Amino acid sequence: MTTIKNAHTFHIPVMGLAYTIDSPIRVAQYGISSVISITDDELIEKMRAFYSKKFSLPYKEITQKCHDYRAERIKHYLNLVDTIVKGKFENFKSELAENKTALENYIAMLPNKSELKKGLQKFIDEGLLIKETIKNYLSDHFSPGGIDVNIMTKVDKDNFDKKGQLPVEFNDAHASLRGFAESNLSSSVVLSAGMNPRLYSYFEQFPVFYPDANGHLQKRLSLR
Repeated sequence: MTTIKNAHTFHIPVMGLAYTIDSPIRVAQYGISSVISITDDELIEKMRAFYSKKFSLPYKEITQKCHDYRAERIKHYLNLVDTIVKGKFENFKSELAENKTALENYIAMLPNKSELKKGLQKFIDEGLLIKETIKNYLSDHFSPGGIDVNIMTKVDKDNFDKKGQLPVEFNDAHASLRGFAESNLSSSVVLSAGMNPRLYSYFEQFPVFYPDANGHLQKRLSLR
């Protein structure tokens, strides 16, 4: 399997709970990776409603009456972001293949050492601006930026319902991890802000954090 190198040499790190909540929707189509905080499920549900409407995608509110609503909100938002990014990425590839100005502008965005930049520049220099040729090249050498997530390990308060304290897996950070693990993303979760041994041991319950028969990891763990 061919590994596609990152188009850029930087990424957008997580910034607070909200500042990068929708960064992938804005920049991933350019090959720029970014990190979303998935701690605030109320904000995430509001963003899901907003972007579902903006992109004319189905939306059904997940209220606090829903069992496991925190994890469900996070999972569905991450799936929405993934869907939007994939659509915008395909549209951007088509634009690059069909519009020379757009192609030149994107080449100017790329770092000079980028193999993608050198390859695309070669098409222009040699006058090989054939739509299908460029699309095929992009399919083999260009991928959207990663959609990584962040969980602040200390933001893991116990939660309660009318019957009393809920089991540990319904704590904030645990529910956030479950939402990511059950989402469609193939990316990394970045753990920050201290130690949380019971959260670390919770990873063991999700097969997506283990390599498959080919040694491929669907989801990865990063400690900061």
